Amino acid sequence: MLIRHRAEDASEGARRPVVFLDRDGVLIENRDAHVRRPSDVALIPGAVEAVRLLSRSRDVVIVTNQAVIERDLAPAEEILAIHRSVVDRFEAAGASILGSVICPHAPAGRCACRKPEPGMLLAASRAWGCRPEGGWMVGDAITDIQAGAAAGCRTMLVRTGRGAAHEDRTRQAYPGCVVAPSLSLGADRLLA
Repeated sequence: MLIRHRAEDASEGARRPVVFLDRDGVLIENRDAHVRRPSDVALIPGAVEAVRLLSRSRDVVIVTNQAVIERDLAPAEEILAIHRSVVDRFEAAGASILGSVICPHAPAGRCACRKPEPGMLLAASRAWGCRPEGGWMVGDAITDIQAGAAAGCRTMLVRTGRGAAHEDRTRQAYPGCVVAPSLSLGADRLLA
């Protein structure tokens, strides 16, 4: 599912570099039972400020696996409403998000969009002219890093969410992946 959040700015000309962000574990806290209702949403400290800083010179796109939809753990309309409310909170604070790509499929389906596959990043690139080459993929799991690497992005693993548990495996498999304590503490590296 492609969701455009920001209207095209005619003055933009060539696309800006892109930063793809995983949602759960990077922007909002992960939940063991998944984010299925509005009360499950808790922003990770500093995430709004980091996205506000990034969006000044980068296109920010959220790419998120939401298997709760296909697993019938929550209605698609509810999951989309929750996602929209998260984006609205960021945008109300001045953090501009170009769009979101949501994969509703369960892992067993082996779709081309669910991370670790690069399908969501490539779909955003086709739809909105993002340039994954030279861009970044930031996530809290090795599957995020796999998707980013497959799309030609530089990668960053944050230790928030599941990142600390995935760090050793990620460093071993992707020695060039940057590891940061959080999005807010890694934002400067994404802008360098």
